[in-house]
Amino acid sequence: MVEERSDFGDIAAEAASDFFTQLFGFVDTGVRRFFKNFYASFAEVSAKRWTKVVASVIFYLILRPYIEKFFKYLHDRERKKEKEKKEKERAALGGKKAKMSANALRGGAEKGKVLGEVENTDDELEEEGEDELAQASGVPEWNGMARKRQKKYLKNLAKGQRAEKLSEDQIMELLDWSEDEGENKKDA
Repeated sequence: MVEERSDFGDIAAEAASDFFTQLFGFVDTGVRRFFKNFYASFAEVSAKRWTKVVASVIFYLILRPYIEKFFKYLHDRERKKEKEKKEKERAALGGKKAKMSANALRGGAEKGKVLGEVENTDDELEEEGEDELAQASGVPEWNGMARKRQKKYLKNLAKGQRAEKLSEDQIMELLDWSEDEGENKKDA
């Protein structure tokens, strides 16, 4: 029994050795051929080969504007289809618009308010003073709005005033279609 295990171990070791020897030989052959052919492609260049290279470059330079026009045509055709699709969707709605946009619902727009939002809290008053100071110094405060949105989000999260927890009536009220706005736009 001990002899069988040692024979199995010897066979496995021999197989692994053979595998890695073949693998190394394959990689070695590939690397040698790459460098030999790479060197030969520059050192042993004939006039016929240079003619082919120059002709290929000239052919590409001549065809490039037409290739670009073709891809521009494909892109414009796709955009035109998308635009027509959006116009059909607008026509299907009959020009009606929601009273409140999705961004206003999320609190990203200055005009809209998120349910439960309170104006001029102590934090907001302090932040407004910081923004005025940043504008007065001439250095723009790039992250000021992001911090405000984050604080508002955390306040709403703490209060549990998330859109998922709104009642169906509240959601329908926020998404109520205004026919008056559509008629006003047609008159204007």
